[in-house]
Amino acid sequence: MFSQAVEAPPPVLAAAEEAPSIDSPLVASPEAISSLETIQALIQANLDAQQELRNEFKSADASSLSGVQQQLDELTADLKQLRKSLEQSAIGSVDTSVFNEEEAGFDWQVELSQILMPIVDNLKALTEKPRRISSLLTSVERLSKQREAIVMAMENIDAELEAIGQPDLQASLGSIRKSWKRRLSDNDQKTKLAKLQLNELQNSDTKWWNSAKSGLLEFIKGRGLTLFLAFCFAVVVWHGLRGLFNLILTKRAFADHPDFRTRKRLAQYVFRAVSFMIVLVVVVAVFYVRGDMLLLGLAIIAVVGLALGLRQAVPRFYHEARLLLDLGSIRENERVMYNGLPWQVVSLNVHSVLRNPELTGVVRLPLKQMGELVSRPAGKEPWFPASKNDYLLLDNGLFRQVVRLTPEVIELQSGGGSITSVPSNEFYRWTFENLSRGETYAIPAVFGIDYQLQDISLSTVAPRLREAIEYAIMHSDYKQSLKQVQVEFKAAGASSLDFWIYVTMQSSAVTGLFKIERMIQQACVKVCTEENWGIPFPHMTVQQLPASAPPAPPPPAI
Repeated sequence: MFSQAVEAPPPVLAAAEEAPSIDSPLVASPEAISSLETIQALIQANLDAQQELRNEFKSADASSLSGVQQQLDELTADLKQLRKSLEQSAIGSVDTSVFNEEEAGFDWQVELSQILMPIVDNLKALTEKPRRISSLLTSVERLSKQREAIVMAMENIDAELEAIGQPDLQASLGSIRKSWKRRLSDNDQKTKLAKLQLNELQNSDTKWWNSAKSGLLEFIKGRGLTLFLAFCFAVVVWHGLRGLFNLILTKRAFADHPDFRTRKRLAQYVFRAVSFMIVLVVVVAVFYVRGDMLLLGLAIIAVVGLALGLRQAVPRFYHEARLLLDLGSIRENERVMYNGLPWQVVSLNVHSVLRNPELTGVVRLPLKQMGELVSRPAGKEPWFPASKNDYLLLDNGLFRQVVRLTPEVIELQSGGGSITSVPSNEFYRWTFENLSRGETYAIPAVFGIDYQLQDISLSTVAPRLREAIEYAIMHSDYKQSLKQVQVEFKAAGASSLDFWIYVTMQSSAVTGLFKIERMIQQACVKVCTEENWGIPFPHMTVQQLPASAPPAPPPPAI
């Protein structure tokens, strides 16, 4: 029933015998030769033991057949493992997993795993040597524990053999001891083989800089060249499409029309999206032609991730897309109120730009915040109530010059040179008179004369005062800026006849505001002095009650 088959040489050894010779053949180490001889001796011993069991099986009775068959099965398994050990010892540290072939499947998950396999393989290759060293260390530790258990088992069997005198039991225990002895030899051989492979990995003759140099050269010639070609093709295609777009979208006569700007913006974003897709296709095509499955897999993953991201992001950013296309509640070149100040929408983008022509600096806002604002056409209205170097007359009578305007603060300078800083949004709410914004400004004044001049107040006084004021200004540094002098009777006051004086000056003479006011009063006083006109002063009338007058009655009680 049992026949000893002639053992064929292992496939790897047979292939090695048929392989052509190389110029510099490897020389086997004495340790490797010794290991091969030991394993071969164990194989031969197992074959002899197997033949003995087969002979015993033929002459055994029915009660012992099962025990002999079990021993034969164990020998067969040990013999198979020894032959694998012999093959592995003969080929050294060569990884035989590369010869494993997997059956092709038709499941889409399997197909996807095959696409991702190059990525996983490359990641595994980066840590292949450390993983193999760790695996061999673990194997050596496990084999050491197994050897301790085997030695302990054999010691127990030896002790029992010495204590037992029954021949049949001794024969059974002897057979068990042989099995454990073979297991000990197999364990020693596996330990020796694992240590040999570990020594080869840890004491490699290849220097690290040689490995780095060869790896770098391999990258430059292979994957590096692929990446460089993909980058060059992407740049050429992008600039080519951009040049074609600029050639098609030339400036038209109605380019400033809002509808044209909207269509142009829409065309620009569509062009960018289409150009990006074309460039992506070109890059993937380069990876495919070059046959780099790792880069191709990474590109496919990137495309799928981008598609999934856009599928979830587009509905959320629909409002922002309308703003980018200049179709939302806020539009370019229109006026919008932000932080209490008017701004011009210069550009709508991921970070939009707001500018006030009168202020130094700009404000950049994210597109999401821009969606909360509402703009309107600006027209020709002013962007700010004051400009740099304007002169202002505040409500409290202070005279100030604007020296700096920023989105955060407005700086005002007094005549003495001191600076007052005011927050821009607060300054925008002030009420003041800008003397520099118009072509002219006016200086009003009031001057009173005595009631004794009532008969000439309407015929003589007003023209005389006007002549004196004009003469004073024309003989000053502001003669080129005088526009008009008006003097009219205003009202009969409590103690004087008051005249209304209104002098109109050009804005170029705004710095002489207070000096011209003083000149007006000086000219009026000079006229009164020359004409001997009286200048009244306020009178206060005091009434004294008689001493005999009875006291006033007290108020009635409530």
